[in-house]
Amino acid sequence: MSRNQKFYAYFIINTNENGILENWVECQKKVSGKKARYKSFKNLLEAQEWLNSGANYEKKEKKDLTKLYSELEREAIYFDAGTGRGNGVEVRLTDFDGNSLLYKIMNEKNINEFGNYYVANTRTNNFGELVGIYTAFVYAKKYGTKIICGDSSLVIEYWTKGRYNSSNLESDTVELIKKTALMRNEFEKRGGTVKKISGDVNPADLGFHK
Repeated sequence: MSRNQKFYAYFIINTNENGILENWVECQKKVSGKKARYKSFKNLLEAQEWLNSGANYEKKEKKDLTKLYSELEREAIYFDAGTGRGNGVEVRLTDFDGNSLLYKIMNEKNINEFGNYYVANTRTNNFGELVGIYTAFVYAKKYGTKIICGDSSLVIEYWTKGRYNSSNLESDTVELIKKTALMRNEFEKRGGTVKKISGDVNPADLGFHK
């Protein structure tokens, strides 16, 4: 099983039909135009347990989110990646208010109608997060930004610190990891900070699978 394998559980409310798929596009076809609940999981057991428990979404406490929102910094830039539209991994870079910043560092022809950049549909979401922080470093160097925030623990706490297992990764992913690790080192030498935030309050959040 792929290291980045995900399972998509769905529940059709009117018919009680439910199931678990390994492809988001197939899940999207199942729930499109229907009253349904669906969610992604890292393993099959969690997906099945969610269905068995009634396929209910967890209700987030407003007070918890209020605290998380209060910790966001207006001067920071934010990155995220997701696969919800079925066209491959989508990368987003924004300011505090959620405005796309990619047009300031990329050719507009490479930016979609949502202000985001599509990575090849054969790539993983983790690769998309890596591309996301790469664009953040490029932007920060050009505009002097000192704070970069994202919600990917893998990218922030491991890959951009040069911690990775090359045996499980494609060669171009390894090359980008090395490049972003150098960029992070340069960014931090200039006084920059990379922060891990909750995906629930990330201004760049693409909103898929929630």
